[in-house]
Amino acid sequence: MITRRKFAKLIAVSGIASTTSGRFATALAQSGPANSAEQKDTASSQPEWMNHIDPDWVQETLVSGLLDYWLKGSVEPNGFIQENLDRDWKPWGTQREASLNGQGRQLSCMARGYELTHRQDYLEAVHKCADFLLKMRDPEYGGFFNRTTPELKVIDDKKTDFTSFAIFPLAHIARITGEKMYAQEAMKAWQEVSTKMRAGDFFNGSMTRDYSGSAPSSFGASANAANTAQAAARRNTHRLSEHMFEALLALYQTTKDQTVWQEIERQVALMIKLFNRQDGFLPETYDLEGNAIPTTNFNVGHLFEWAALFSQAVELGADSKLIELGSRNIDMGIKIGIDKNTGGTWTSSTAQGGTPARKNMLWWPNCETIKATARYAIRHGRSDLWPVFDRCLEFVRTNYFDRKHGGWFETVVPGQSRESLGARAYIKGAVDGPEWGSYHQTACFTDLLHVTRG
Repeated sequence: MITRRKFAKLIAVSGIASTTSGRFATALAQSGPANSAEQKDTASSQPEWMNHIDPDWVQETLVSGLLDYWLKGSVEPNGFIQENLDRDWKPWGTQREASLNGQGRQLSCMARGYELTHRQDYLEAVHKCADFLLKMRDPEYGGFFNRTTPELKVIDDKKTDFTSFAIFPLAHIARITGEKMYAQEAMKAWQEVSTKMRAGDFFNGSMTRDYSGSAPSSFGASANAANTAQAAARRNTHRLSEHMFEALLALYQTTKDQTVWQEIERQVALMIKLFNRQDGFLPETYDLEGNAIPTTNFNVGHLFEWAALFSQAVELGADSKLIELGSRNIDMGIKIGIDKNTGGTWTSSTAQGGTPARKNMLWWPNCETIKATARYAIRHGRSDLWPVFDRCLEFVRTNYFDRKHGGWFETVVPGQSRESLGARAYIKGAVDGPEWGSYHQTACFTDLLHVTRG
């Protein structure tokens, strides 16, 4: 367990602490109780999470250490969000595309930035970027185009489950700013998904522009050939969408619409039914008859991500059975996906704990590990998860923060230097291969603030 004094020292030497967090670290280190009796009494009266999380550091690291850079470097005058950013926060490469997936994710981050700071520059960015996103709407058939140019020329007219990243940010903007128009737009997007994209218990991941049938998935687009085979493999399957579920939770939180809640309850009942109780995880991919396809290669980050979403759903009033299932998902993630040597989280793993094909540690599974373990330790009595949380947070702090130029690095390969990781070693963002921005970091750190500050 990390004491408050030790945590203060970690902050002070981290190299990423801003002036504010540095002042906090100094104050924390110098403001200990006068004697051991007082120290013991104080320790026994404070919540356990205070030995592991400092909310002030979390907010400062998120805003000053990440979102401020994205605000300055990515938002164009017309509201297009430039994701392909190099280490100096300048555009790299030749790809200039607005994907529904990326624009929506980064818009949600701008909204969270405004929620935490109430700064006018964030609010202006929220309005500009939301306006751009809404211009990605299809005026003829409804829904959102999957990709456009920065000038809104359509590149990919398919309708995809990335519509979740129209619903999600618009719902949060409405909640944060009180501007009802955004809630109406989020509801409109959801109703289009609900009425036009259902496939039995699931949703079509990719459909033609007019919703007349399924279409080949554009997952990963042309920028990542490795994802092409993955997309092909998904064409004859159904998949539970963690991001659509997340979007519905945000939409209900904002609107309290009972039809949205009914859909959440339907999906919760389905996931309780489909949960693999023998092995202890929620399968994500199913055949066209709704049977789970055997999982041989786990997306480790999703194990933790689903667990956090289950907890968030219960917080809103969903069936409490989800907590046990989420806890088992976390246990599976720890068993197969946490590297015992570093405390970091692998991107993918076999059920035996191997690291097939991708022996790397992308930023986002580590964010999901931190988020889920903290939430279950604080809200659901899983104090045994604090060592996992502590090691993963330290791994992230040590390996992903760019102390020279701000922001985060994308990946770590244990045993290899950053210089050896190729063209993407230092970039701060990318549209594809995978999409790389600030969404997972923001989701992680804002949830840490939520479960500690209330």
